[in-house]
Amino acid sequence: MKIKDVFRVLVYTDLSAKAGRQRLRGIYRFLGSGYVWDMSLIRSQKEFDEKFQDLVVEASFDGFLMGAPQSREIRQLHGKLNTPTVFIDYVDKDLEDFAQCVFVHDDDRDIGRCAAQYLMSQGVIASYGYAASSDPRPWNKIRGEVFSASLARRSIPVSYFPEADTQPVASIVEWLQSLPKPAGILAAYDDTARRILNVCLSAGLRVPADVFILGIGNDELICPQTTPPLSSVIPGFEEEGYRAARELQALMIGRRLPTQREIPCGCKGVAERGTTLREKSAAMLVQQAMAFIKENAYRGISTADVVRHLHVSRRLADLRFRQVTGTSILASITDLRLKQVKRLLETTDLRMGEIALRCGYDAANLKNLFARHFKCSMRTYRRRSLSASHAQAGQARG
Repeated sequence: MKIKDVFRVLVYTDLSAKAGRQRLRGIYRFLGSGYVWDMSLIRSQKEFDEKFQDLVVEASFDGFLMGAPQSREIRQLHGKLNTPTVFIDYVDKDLEDFAQCVFVHDDDRDIGRCAAQYLMSQGVIASYGYAASSDPRPWNKIRGEVFSASLARRSIPVSYFPEADTQPVASIVEWLQSLPKPAGILAAYDDTARRILNVCLSAGLRVPADVFILGIGNDELICPQTTPPLSSVIPGFEEEGYRAARELQALMIGRRLPTQREIPCGCKGVAERGTTLREKSAAMLVQQAMAFIKENAYRGISTADVVRHLHVSRRLADLRFRQVTGTSILASITDLRLKQVKRLLETTDLRMGEIALRCGYDAANLKNLFARHFKCSMRTYRRRSLSASHAQAGQARG
């Protein structure tokens, strides 16, 4: 049977949230490795409600990739049509009997363990607490349970505070004041952490001197903006998008039963900011800078963007970065981008302009920069890489 070259796919991911944007980036990263979808992209719940019926009527989709639990219609369609479907960020037990269905989601157990290990590594925390959300979904409970279990193995108790995003301020203050200081608080996600931080500040509790606060999600619209900036566990949102796209491609090609129904994606560590850092040593400052660069390099960031993220002066950021790494912030950004350019030249047939766009460059600027760094053009580099690959393949056959 001839495999289709192009699949028609409906993708629904909320682009108003960081998670949705990063998952979409992961989807495009997968497609950039040589796959082609005729993709209809739904960006919000409102757009989903407005366009869904028309999309279903006008086109026969080969697959659905859904990143929102409200998609009841998709669940119904999947059951009726048995269309290959990958759901991101939640598991729907009602779909367990549907054969062509996979769930990709945060590994909430890994998040809980990571948070516990990070807070314990601070070495000065006298008590621990988990500020739960009012969200009824399982992740809220799992994160707290695993966080508590990880600390329990060290005979460390954890104080549990329910529905911290909706409880009265006075109740939260009473809870926080009851904890021996300094206290380390893990919040169910960044919005809850922001509320805990605001309560601390209103009650005169110093952060992080009295209370260390750690969120989950690393939301760019929240964490860098609070005072002090909020530390947060970094979920693997981009990896979720990549894995979801890969699983959907396999389902559409083979129309096979999935070998794994649930695929949890682990977290990427902790973005350290002011709510858990007592002082910004050179090593800590550079660690923050490198984490920001790795996460945002392909968006076209500059040294100024890194400095704003660190909340220090340009002079201090440059000085500390050179002390620790021996190079400049700009050189580190450029090195990471150019490595990605080379990878795309070696492994894809993308046009030069598309490669430039994906790596945060203007096409003309990248052309000159690449030639200056590698003493050849991008086309020459691709041709040489292809020749080397063919030669290696010939030797292997021989």
